[in-house]
Amino acid sequence: MSTDLLKSPMRSLLFILTFCSAAMIVTGQNLVPNAGFDQNNGCPKHSGQISLANFWFSPNNTTPDYFNDCSTSFDFGTEFNTKGGQVPHSGKAYAGIQVFNMNHNEYYEYLESRLDSPLTVNQQYCIRAWVSLGQSKYALEEFGAVFSVNEIKSPSPQKMKLPYTILRGQNPLSDADRWMCIQGIYTAKGGERFLTFGDFSTYDNFRSLQIDSSQDTLFKSTYYFIDDLAVEPVFTPGSCTCPPDK
Repeated sequence: MSTDLLKSPMRSLLFILTFCSAAMIVTGQNLVPNAGFDQNNGCPKHSGQISLANFWFSPNNTTPDYFNDCSTSFDFGTEFNTKGGQVPHSGKAYAGIQVFNMNHNEYYEYLESRLDSPLTVNQQYCIRAWVSLGQSKYALEEFGAVFSVNEIKSPSPQKMKLPYTILRGQNPLSDADRWMCIQGIYTAKGGERFLTFGDFSTYDNFRSLQIDSSQDTLFKSTYYFIDDLAVEPVFTPGSCTCPPDK
């Protein structure tokens, strides 16, 4: 029998397997576990309890907040709470992070989680999140996402200086009444297992929401609610879009 006849079916099989593998990557589910913070191991009673949301923790020496409808404390429910409040973008819960810069004394909260599976080398991923401004006199222009093979740990509350993927939406991110979608594209190096979310900007990311010239510009602080983070494989950057708000 001709070897060409044997090679042809094998090539066809290889093509089919390759095509199916690509399709599986493209249609893969969100790699962020507990993306909406609804799965919990307790109800928040005070600040800094992000660990009550399963699979989420703080990578540095700060205290991100957790808000859930199950809270018996008025301060840490969702629609109304100590930071202003917001109805969850989905589900019954969300996270909250604060960042401030007081005369160059920095305090930056971040969220970190281990992805459901490692990223594939050279694969593009769409990163998406929904944010809403809490009670604040300042807003940010952008957030960022850092992907790493190992868990990020920092003993400092200062801004982390790491290579990051920019996540942007409207500018500035100043809406306190609705959720704003932010997004960005990341091309994987391969093997990244951890996602860290927050402000990694290399410039002054604060934008004042007041016209009052007497405002203290040495103390800049803002607070955001975070919900429905997503890391999903895509074929082209153009397919990374924000769906309409609910």
